[in-house]
Amino acid sequence: MKVACIQRVSQALGHQVKSSVAGEIESRIATVMRRLARLDPMAWRAKSATERYREAAIAAADELVAEKQLALKRQALSILAQSRIMQHIQDSKARGLDTLDALSRVIAFKADGKSNYLSVESRARAIERDALRQMIDTLEASHPKWFGLFENPKGIRAIIQELFHENSGDADARNGAKLFQDIAEGLRQRNNRAGADVGQLDDWGMPHHHSQVKVAKAGRDGWVADTLPLLNRKRYVNEDGTLMSDKQVSDFLSHAWETIATAGANKVDPGRFAGGGMRANRGSEQRQIHFKDSQSYLDYQSKYGERSLYEVLLSHIAGVSKDVALTETMGPNPDHTFRYFKDALSQEQKLSTPTKLGKINDATQRVQSLYDVVSGKTQPIASEFWAKSFDTLRNWLIAARLGSSVITSFSDDATMHMTAHLNNLPEMKVLANELAAFNPANRAEERRALRAGLAMNTLLASLNRFGQDGLGTGFSKKLSNAVLRVSGLNAMTEARKRGFGVTMLGAIGETVSKNADLANLSPTDHRLLLSRGITPTDWQVWRKAKLENWGGGNNTMLTPESIYRIPDADLAGLGDPTRLKQEAATKLLGSVLEETDVAVIEPGARERVQTGATLQRGTLKGELTKSFFLFKSFPLAMIERHVMRGMSLPNKGGRAVYLATLLAATTVLGMASLQVDQVLQGKDPRDMNLADKGGIRNWIAAMLKGGSLGIYGDFLFSDTSQHGNSPIATITGPVLGTAEDVFNLTQGNIVQAIQGKPTNAGAELVRFAKGNTPGASLWYAKAALDHLIYQQLQEYFSPGYLATVRSRSERDFGQRYWWEPGQATPDRAPDPGAAFGN
Repeated sequence: MKVACIQRVSQALGHQVKSSVAGEIESRIATVMRRLARLDPMAWRAKSATERYREAAIAAADELVAEKQLALKRQALSILAQSRIMQHIQDSKARGLDTLDALSRVIAFKADGKSNYLSVESRARAIERDALRQMIDTLEASHPKWFGLFENPKGIRAIIQELFHENSGDADARNGAKLFQDIAEGLRQRNNRAGADVGQLDDWGMPHHHSQVKVAKAGRDGWVADTLPLLNRKRYVNEDGTLMSDKQVSDFLSHAWETIATAGANKVDPGRFAGGGMRANRGSEQRQIHFKDSQSYLDYQSKYGERSLYEVLLSHIAGVSKDVALTETMGPNPDHTFRYFKDALSQEQKLSTPTKLGKINDATQRVQSLYDVVSGKTQPIASEFWAKSFDTLRNWLIAARLGSSVITSFSDDATMHMTAHLNNLPEMKVLANELAAFNPANRAEERRALRAGLAMNTLLASLNRFGQDGLGTGFSKKLSNAVLRVSGLNAMTEARKRGFGVTMLGAIGETVSKNADLANLSPTDHRLLLSRGITPTDWQVWRKAKLENWGGGNNTMLTPESIYRIPDADLAGLGDPTRLKQEAATKLLGSVLEETDVAVIEPGARERVQTGATLQRGTLKGELTKSFFLFKSFPLAMIERHVMRGMSLPNKGGRAVYLATLLAATTVLGMASLQVDQVLQGKDPRDMNLADKGGIRNWIAAMLKGGSLGIYGDFLFSDTSQHGNSPIATITGPVLGTAEDVFNLTQGNIVQAIQGKPTNAGAELVRFAKGNTPGASLWYAKAALDHLIYQQLQEYFSPGYLATVRSRSERDFGQRYWWEPGQATPDRAPDPGAAFGN
């Protein structure tokens, strides 16, 4: 800004303007001029320079006023959020809870029913599922097929064309694209109501994705040269309305390359606190890479993208949902709010009990880790190669080892009915709804549940019961998802979740219709429902919803959609109708999703923290920790969600009954899983007679299997598992177990040969190949594959090996084979009497 202009501005403001402030004013006016020029370039160029400057200055002044008002609004929202959290912590402390623990409950779900708060984790998931349930048509418009291994390129192209406002000729794609854009706009507005400032681009169609690695490898000049021809040049104008030159746009792209290739490292101010900035500002920065059409976007993605259309759309919804949950719960600057409470509560505890500094520091770090996981704060990947290599290995092991996990999941029925009982749900209706959901022909039931936000994991390809959520959807990830689907695990898990969720929605609807006020609910019968932070206002909104009739005895369904259908006029006396309906729907869906994940266990943020989610990816420590906990997050969740819930029940008698019932039910179903698994291996059932030799051991193995720790039951009277791994290798996880297999195949066999011992190298190599072949463990195919292929090869390469296998089974586990190893067809059927000691 010229000196004369600075003096004129200073006179207008009544004080001397600093040169730095003058520069900011000039930069703002220039930005506004470019924005106004894009709206109508010809009309803007027709104005004189003075007219353009005056019009832009007025608009910039209006922006400054609006920003000042927004700042005041954010201050008020921050004060309200901090007041709510402080009240929650004080109430929790009065009920005997630790204050840092109370803060952790604001962040993540805890299943003991003592939180009295809908956590950020649950709120984000509810907001996300509330959005996704409305865009089922978008998710289905591209017609996914072949168990998610491939996608229909024609459908994908049609959706992208419609997202770029081009006519694809596909009505489904057109409707799906519009629905996504409407939902994304609704989330943007909700985020802004919570204190954000995310602007609306007039031509925004869909979020963009850039692979940091691919962009970095291309180099600055290469990436700029590839990207420049793909841009919509009408979006890049000067202050006077003229289009930017190639050099100007290239200069802009050069800076953009630096930001993408360094993951934002160019914006770090060394020595300055690297806070995340105000969360409410996320997404408000200029989104300036504008592709000219759908083909340009597709060309760019083919070279510089690594995510599918599904991932791009869903990650956008998930990211905005997380931002909304954080700002609604903790104010426009949740990082600051969290840091304040964490530091204040930690200091308070240290001052009151200085003898427990170590314990307090550990608790403080756990709360920090929990916040980092829930808010999505992750360290940059140290080595993309090692991170992806370990991801591929873990995904491959899932595909190879979990083909029969559907049998182990029998214990889900025990946890489901235990959870139904504690939630005062009719257990026979839970069973009826579960059986209805098992019917593959009952598409109406499935779609109703999906449109209510229930059981979406399979649709979203995110069934994650085994602690593996890696980088993108490469072939190995798709392969592991495909094996779980064809095994039936996804279908069975989702059917159980739908059965429970449908029953809970109906039960809440019936409870709401019978109780005019929240205060009428029994604290004992509805303890878990009341622990979600539901307010009297939420209850009144629920009561104004018209309950839905889904048939089959489910005629009192309170759903998010029924809440959104409430006429605004009916809520006028309670407050802003839009805000009230969104909050009531979020509380409803959040409550149901929390209990559904307890009923049919799915690990959450607390389990992810325990399994090393905060460790840096691509490092030896991070990858080995993640590998160690592969297949272990489910049993950890069993402890966190059921054992801890049982321990938290109001009286000792209730605790004992709950834990004893849980142990008995999971053990019985674990025995059922164990016996089915044995028969599928070609063996007679294990002896269940406690008086017989091995009977007690078999029941202990069933107990472990009921808690998804069944593999450790093999070691009770044997030094190796039935897969051939040592206890140490099995405990440390399948990745290190595979490393042990490789060692035994190489150096182990060499040592045995030197010592003059039989090596069985050929049979062990076949076993290694079988144990690492995706789909080889599928429960309905493994017996045939074993007897017709693998056992034949083992006996061929190592004669006498199968006799050793038979003798070990009889010696260590007291079992005989109904389908002898190596035989193409069985001589007899399984002997059910073996289960009873006959």
